[in-house]
Amino acid sequence: MHTETELTPAIEQSFLTRNAVGASVLALFLICDSLYSLIENIFPDATWLKNIFGVFGVILIIALIVRFFKDMKFYKKVNRNTFWYGKFTDEYIGYVSMKAYQYSFNVMAILLLLAYLTHYFPEFLNSIGVHEFVKLNMAVLFLSYGLPILYRLRKEQD
Repeated sequence: MHTETELTPAIEQSFLTRNAVGASVLALFLICDSLYSLIENIFPDATWLKNIFGVFGVILIIALIVRFFKDMKFYKKVNRNTFWYGKFTDEYIGYVSMKAYQYSFNVMAILLLLAYLTHYFPEFLNSIGVHEFVKLNMAVLFLSYGLPILYRLRKEQD
């Protein structure tokens, strides 16, 4: 006998909060990785600085792995429509989720439009490389998704 778990607003809020924290931690890791590469190229002798960013990156990776396994247990409580399509039964949670998607889309559209329209873009890509540029864009994308969710849900609790 298969019973469907009832999706309460508390479960939906926890699901959205977990996604936002995961996205923010992943963004911090991508920023840390990019800064480590930048420090490695600019200051090759600054081993103490590389060690700080290396340790911070390892801590973030461990946090991501632990978070992933904890979230896998939690995601069994969430129904399929919420997990895959972001369809929430609570209106405010749906509103917060949609706003976060809008913010992340708008921020990325503006960044890519500025990168396309400016004549400094080839010089910028030559200085950091395409791989680093993509990592930084993904970090901005994840931060612009996760931080508005955390802010709006925190504002709701106050």
